Amino acid sequence: MREYPKRVRRLLREYAAQAYEAELGLALADLEQQFAIWRSGQIGAGELSDRVYAFTRGPARELWGRYSANIDDMQVAHAIVAGILPRDAIPAELLGALQPIIAFYEQSQAAPDQGEALDARPREAE
Repeated sequence: MREYPKRVRRLLREYAAQAYEAELGLALADLEQQFAIWRSGQIGAGELSDRVYAFTRGPARELWGRYSANIDDMQVAHAIVAGILPRDAIPAELLGALQPIIAFYEQSQAAPDQGEALDARPREAE
C-alpha cells in the first residue's frame, strides 16, 4: 500500500471494512438461498452441509484473503468502481487520494481484454 496521511489511512481501514461487510453480505445472501432450498425439501441436510462447507472454502475464504491482504487502498478503490461502496458516500479527501487507483480500475473495467487484470497493482508515476 502507498504511503498516506494518518487520516486517510484511518478512512481506508474504515471503508475497507465496509466493503468487506457488503461483499460478504452478498455472498451470504447466495448461501441463504441454499437454506431455502433445504427448507423446501429439495435437498437434504447433508447436501446443505456440503454447500455450507463449499462456501467457507470458496467465497468466504477468498473475500477474507482479499480484504486481509493489507492493500486497503486497492480494495476500497475496487469497491468504489464496482459499485459496492457508493462513490457519493466517500469523503472527498479519500477519493482524491485514491484517484490514480480508481482511474486504473475504471480503465480496466472499460477495456478488460486490453488492460491488466483488475487485481494487478497500477504502476506508480516515476
